[in-house]
Amino acid sequence: MLEPLTQDQLLLINLLLRIAVMAGIISLVMGFRFVVELLVRVQASTVARMKMTVLLASIFIIGVVVRALVDQGAMDLSLEGALLAGFLGGVWVGMGVGFAIGAACYLFGEVVALPLYTAAGLVSGLLFTTLGLKGVIWSYSLNPFLIIYNFIERLARGRLDRNFIPFALCFIFMGIRYNLLDRFGPRRLLYGYLPQDGFLLALDLGVLVYALGIALKIASNARMEVIIREEEKQLIHARLATLRSQVNPHFLFNTLNSITALIRTDAEKAREMTRKLSSIFRKSLEDASDSHSLRRELEFIDDYLSIEKVRFGEKLKVLKEVDPSTLDCEVPSMILQPLVENAIKHGVSRKTDGGILKISSMRKRSGVEIEIENEGPDRGPLQLEEVLSKGIGIRNVMERLNIYTGGRGELSIELREGGGAVVRFFVPGISERRKIIAD
Repeated sequence: MLEPLTQDQLLLINLLLRIAVMAGIISLVMGFRFVVELLVRVQASTVARMKMTVLLASIFIIGVVVRALVDQGAMDLSLEGALLAGFLGGVWVGMGVGFAIGAACYLFGEVVALPLYTAAGLVSGLLFTTLGLKGVIWSYSLNPFLIIYNFIERLARGRLDRNFIPFALCFIFMGIRYNLLDRFGPRRLLYGYLPQDGFLLALDLGVLVYALGIALKIASNARMEVIIREEEKQLIHARLATLRSQVNPHFLFNTLNSITALIRTDAEKAREMTRKLSSIFRKSLEDASDSHSLRRELEFIDDYLSIEKVRFGEKLKVLKEVDPSTLDCEVPSMILQPLVENAIKHGVSRKTDGGILKISSMRKRSGVEIEIENEGPDRGPLQLEEVLSKGIGIRNVMERLNIYTGGRGELSIELREGGGAVVRFFVPGISERRKIIAD
């Protein structure tokens, strides 16, 4: 027959379970987007801090209730919760969560818990405010021996290792808790076990350090993922802006060449092209975003084609077959202009009697497929490498599409029977792009 577990054995089991419970809790908390965003921002809003306070307080209060009702001590992470709240959210979050945990304990007759946990949350919050912006909280080590070694080693050189401060805070509040348990524990004014030998005492302190350390490490990793993701978005934005800036001079150079050619032969057409060019660049300056709706993109192309029609007159015929359901789809800004320019320059303009330029769009999966088709002279077999080597237009579009869609965009170039070409590309929808970015 199995013998019942002693109090020390139960304490040992509960101590080890506390680490696992804390890891589960912090993983749950980091699943809330607003929590991670709050950790990243230097100045968080009052609403965000209130939401974090309510979330953390609710979780750790549940632990107190479960412990009180079913006598499962591993679920009660009151001290760890108060300290963690201060480290993650600062003074008000730490004090609020500590007070809420203490109030829950107070309802079960543990009146000493209220000032203890409130003070723990307040002090850890003050430490976060002092050290958090310098990155110290986020470099907190899981190895207590390494923390002690670094502290002694740097102290010998006359420097203070700030990473030791959160570590020391765990010892300070655990010492306070032991003292209060010794005085008020027998009267059930504070919950907790008071280890009776050195091994369990060291283990209890180690579990507190590791439980808090694991929570901070998981939070730090989640925070770093968001920071890296934001940096990647900024890099993508910068690369798209750079590529877009290549299109403007290229477009401007070609248009000014056309205006120069018209000045001597048809001054009125040259003035009209200049006015339209001014209008295009004014709109371009007003819309500096990386993407906009297909509707806006087609409006820009209409302005561009109005310039080309001044040059070519009746030789240039434009047809559109646009699915109305695609007009609100997001596409990279100025993605069509280089393709339309190439279609005119290498296709329609090289036919004596001109030709037709066709722009069409259709729904494909969750995104939009756009097609630029042009008539032109029969050029024989078409090699993509040959097309890419002749200018920045197609290369620019392919690179921007690749960056914007995370490599999920599609672009193809095909010859038309009898002359001309068809350029077809696909842009995923917003929901698919978000999944790509998240991955």
